[in-house]
Amino acid sequence: MKKCITLLTVLLMIMAMTLGMSACSKTSEEETETDTKQAVEQTDEVKIVKSISEVDVDCAPYIPLQIDSITLYEDGSVKIVPTDDLKKNEIKDGDEDGIYPFAETGKVKDIYLVGFGNGGYRTVICLMEDGSLAALSAKELIEDHIAVVMPNVSGRDNFVSVEQVEGEDAIGVVGKTKDGEEVELDYSLNF
Repeated sequence: MKKCITLLTVLLMIMAMTLGMSACSKTSEEETETDTKQAVEQTDEVKIVKSISEVDVDCAPYIPLQIDSITLYEDGSVKIVPTDDLKKNEIKDGDEDGIYPFAETGKVKDIYLVGFGNGGYRTVICLMEDGSLAALSAKELIEDHIAVVMPNVSGRDNFVSVEQVEGEDAIGVVGKTKDGEEVELDYSLNF
C-alpha cells in the first residue's frame, strides 16, 4: 500500500510539473507574440517628410492661426496640432493631439505656410500628388477658429511648388506650374 501511495504521489508530481512547464511555455509564446507585435508597430511608424513647428511663435505681423505645428508624413497625410479655440472646436475626443484636415482631399506631396495680402492673414497650402493645390480657408481659420479645406485652389493640376512673394504694399502667393508659369493665388485664398 505504501508503494501505491508513493507511486501515486510521484505520478501527481510529474503531472503537476508537466502542467507547470506547459503554462510557462505558453506564457513565453504569448510574450514573444506581444514583442513581435510591438516591433511591427514600431517599424510601421510613418516617417516625417517635413515639419513646420512653432507656427504662432513670433508670428508678427501675422495674426496667430492657433496652430502649434504642421507635419507632412511619408504616406501623404498632414497632421496639424491646434491650440486654444481651434483645438476646442476641432478636437472632440480629448485623446487626440492633432487633426488631419486634408485626409479627404488626397495624398499631399508638400506643405507650405504662407502669408498673403496686407491684413496679416496666413494659411496652410498643400501641393497634392495630382498637382493640384488645397488650402485651409484663412478667414475660417482666423475668424471662426475652424479648419475648412478648400480643394483644388485655382482649378489647375499642374503645380510643382508654391512661393510667398513680397510686393510693395502686400505679400502675395504664387503657384509655379510644370511649364514655368507663375499663377497668383491671393484671390483664390481670400475666402
